[in-house]
Amino acid sequence: MIRASLALSVSLSLLAVGCGPTRPAMTTDGMDTTDGTAGTDTSDESTTTDPTTPGPTTETTIEPTTVEPTTVEPTTTGAPICGDGIVEGGEACDDGNLDDSDACTSACAVAVCGDGLVQVGVEGCDDGNRDNNDECVVCQPAACGDGLTGPGENCDDGNNEDGDGCAGNCLVEFCGDGVVQDGEFCDDGNNQDNDECTSACKVAACGDGVVFESIEECDDGNQVDGDACLNSCLLASCGDGVVHAGVEACDDGNDEDLDACSNTCQAATCSDEVANGGETAVDCGGPTCMPCSEGQACMVGADCQSGNCEAGTCGAVKLMLPACAEANVDAAQAFTEVVQPKCGCHGNGAGGLTLNSAATLKSNTVGVAAANADMDLVTAGDVDQSYLLFKILGQQNNVPGGGGSAMPLGSTLTDAQKCVLVNWVKSGAP
Repeated sequence: MIRASLALSVSLSLLAVGCGPTRPAMTTDGMDTTDGTAGTDTSDESTTTDPTTPGPTTETTIEPTTVEPTTVEPTTTGAPICGDGIVEGGEACDDGNLDDSDACTSACAVAVCGDGLVQVGVEGCDDGNRDNNDECVVCQPAACGDGLTGPGENCDDGNNEDGDGCAGNCLVEFCGDGVVQDGEFCDDGNNQDNDECTSACKVAACGDGVVFESIEECDDGNQVDGDACLNSCLLASCGDGVVHAGVEACDDGNDEDLDACSNTCQAATCSDEVANGGETAVDCGGPTCMPCSEGQACMVGADCQSGNCEAGTCGAVKLMLPACAEANVDAAQAFTEVVQPKCGCHGNGAGGLTLNSAATLKSNTVGVAAANADMDLVTAGDVDQSYLLFKILGQQNNVPGGGGSAMPLGSTLTDAQKCVLVNWVKSGAP
């Protein structure tokens, strides 16, 4: 209304100034005024000159009169109206509507983020605040990966990548979440220690101290092979080839009970009642045990007490004779050629045996039992049962119970002398 009144006033002023005819000033005696308004007319109308009709004889001078334009001040009839399209009063904008979703609100204020009004095409949301930790961030819906930790998020590193500490779903990554991140060798999504990925997110391995179910029998977390759990993560057992300290005396990696290590992983002994450790029979024979008795197994003569191993069995004592020509020899020849010159100590009864003549040679040996050996000193006609010959030939240890030194003490016999005594026994010790 103010603007319409002002326009009308201005138009009328312009019309008065430039569009209408200019009235000449009235020149009458004593009637002119300085502001162009007529004074009191006292003249006769017949003397009035019509400016449009030429007078007959009167000359009239007409001066133009200037009319000043009238300035009309606008009048205020009410408060500014938001939505009329005219920015006035305290309005920041007026787009001619009352739509709150465009750049100018229904309050004629410029739309801004945080005013609580969603500007279509510009804002995705507007919750009326500048809080970046709620569901509306800088007037856009909060989203994982926007770099701001919002509701339902433990973290937000500005990306949607897994494995960097903050998962693609904006949850803090941890061992057991199923995502392999820096510092993890595996992550199977659980906290079980008995599968191929441990609760520390490391690949299960023998020696890590965690038993991998169905793969490992044990895991003691070390690389010591002599304890209850081997380096292969198998339980120690007799026959595994590894000596279990404090439990096994040996372990040869087999279940053979006849070798140097028994099936119970104990070292073979000559009293364990098992033919082991190189023994040819139970607790006898071999390099460490006593020789075996007649009838027991053997490999060589030394395995037998008799010194006689025949076809793998210890036979009766058998004297190993020198090569001698057969000859008949009596006690006199034996005494003269052998005993007297070589066994003089026995002439004085040394060792409890007196041999000082052919007669005593015969009487003190033939049919006389040896002190320790299980046979007679001389058995007429049987060299294998004559202990005197075993002593002379140095085979006394082959006789059960035999032993001691060979005869004669401090001296040796020639083969010929040995054959004299052998043939004397073979001849029946006459």
